[in-house]
Amino acid sequence: MESKMTKLFLIPLVLAMLTSCAAYSTANRPESENIINAPIDVVWDRTLEILPTERITLKQVDKENYFIAAKKHITFWSFGDDISIRLIPKGKRQTVMEFSSGTLWGGLDFGHEGRMVRNIFERIRKASESTALSNN
Repeated sequence: MESKMTKLFLIPLVLAMLTSCAAYSTANRPESENIINAPIDVVWDRTLEILPTERITLKQVDKENYFIAAKKHITFWSFGDDISIRLIPKGKRQTVMEFSSGTLWGGLDFGHEGRMVRNIFERIRKASESTALSNN
């Protein structure tokens, strides 16, 4: 009888783990790690260029508020990620990027969200800073 009760308890627990939400956001890091040394318009342009090369579909692009909502396609590591990016000017030559990604099927995430956000952030940072240097 106890074994049957254990199984009945474990089934909902496993289902909850498989359907839990996994998310990662640069907002949880110190702001200094989210600064890109380039003007906001340069970062905006590089972001819009790079996201489609990462199999990301843009859903909402709001330049007035420097906000992007997007969706990353299904991969081996993910069932598809909802992405949001907000750029915040920090003076005339720096931009803070808040980059978040989450998926409903988080139990099988294995750190994918964090790796993906950090990798794409670094690509955007390098491209933006390189452009800003060449424009000076």
